[in-house]
Amino acid sequence: MIDEATLVAELEAKDPRAAVAAAKLADARADVAAARVRPNPTISIEREEPFVGGTGLATNYLRLSVPFDISGRRGRQIEAAQAGVRAVDSDATQAKLELVIQALRVFDDAARARLHVEILTSSRTSLVRAVEIARKRGKAGDASGYEIQRFELELAGHDDDLATAQIDLARARGQLAALTGRTGELDASSTLDLPAAVPTVETLLAKANGRGDLRAARLRGEAANRRAGAAGRGWVPTPTLTAGAMTVDLGDQTATGYVAGVALTIPVFDRGQGDKARADADRQLAIAEARWLERQIPSAVQVAHTTLMARIEQTRRLATGQLDRLDVILVAAETAFREGNASVIELLDAHRAARGVRTRALDLRHQVARDKRELELAVGQRL
Repeated sequence: MIDEATLVAELEAKDPRAAVAAAKLADARADVAAARVRPNPTISIEREEPFVGGTGLATNYLRLSVPFDISGRRGRQIEAAQAGVRAVDSDATQAKLELVIQALRVFDDAARARLHVEILTSSRTSLVRAVEIARKRGKAGDASGYEIQRFELELAGHDDDLATAQIDLARARGQLAALTGRTGELDASSTLDLPAAVPTVETLLAKANGRGDLRAARLRGEAANRRAGAAGRGWVPTPTLTAGAMTVDLGDQTATGYVAGVALTIPVFDRGQGDKARADADRQLAIAEARWLERQIPSAVQVAHTTLMARIEQTRRLATGQLDRLDVILVAAETAFREGNASVIELLDAHRAARGVRTRALDLRHQVARDKRELELAVGQRL
């Protein structure tokens, strides 16, 4: 058996999809490392030898050239890459939440299947007791063979329902075990109790403003904006400083000296137009995604919150209005049948009604759990 907290911890530690998110984050961090790299200096050795009257005058050069970025592009590219890391991290946070919610739905389904089996098992005990009453009355001549056979037929149908519920339970347990990487079956310890408290919709809306996918869209827009800013500096030339030494062969003497110079790129053809166009497109996409999420998230939170609160109230009404009276009704029906004041149909109807109400109450609690998961998904965090 596993509880909710342990399931979440094992998923975060063992699920292979966590490694995928980690790899994406590492890839984004590699972009930061790449943006920080400065261009390499170059070293060159050259020899030139003009000839005068058949005599060559050799000149040797040793040059070191170092390019410098004075446009500020590198800083903006680093900032863009860092924003990209934060966006990937935010996406990973949202993806992890969706993974956890998906697993917790399986957890809730397994708990519901177990509780359903418990209800049918308990109902069977009551039904067997009714069959025994019918048999005793039959021996005493107070009940017909039809009544006994009708009870036994009802019991057989109930056993078939129980067998189906046990199959569903085994499947749910197997699915839950597979989520944690275990073999065999694993049971959920939950009893699907109603939430003790639900935050107000205003509180939830404030939390939802930091939802992972919304935060990621905003950060991708920020990253694209900084990349566009870096590309917009493409008109600034890149200077390259050169320094070195030279020697000149003057026949019987060798002259030495230095070399110094500066070179500038001429941004005539490539002024970063392509990079800027790509960054602008990415920024528009990120803005559109953020606007859609900003519009969709509040309504999703409000709908999920309203649904959850209404479902909780519905479940409580059923519990106080019907569940509390079931045992009294069953005892009264059995007593009346035992004393010959009720028919077999009336007693069977009481048993069916009791089982139906208990199953309905379980289904409502299970739906409350699912509604809570929907609200958590809409808000972007566990509640």
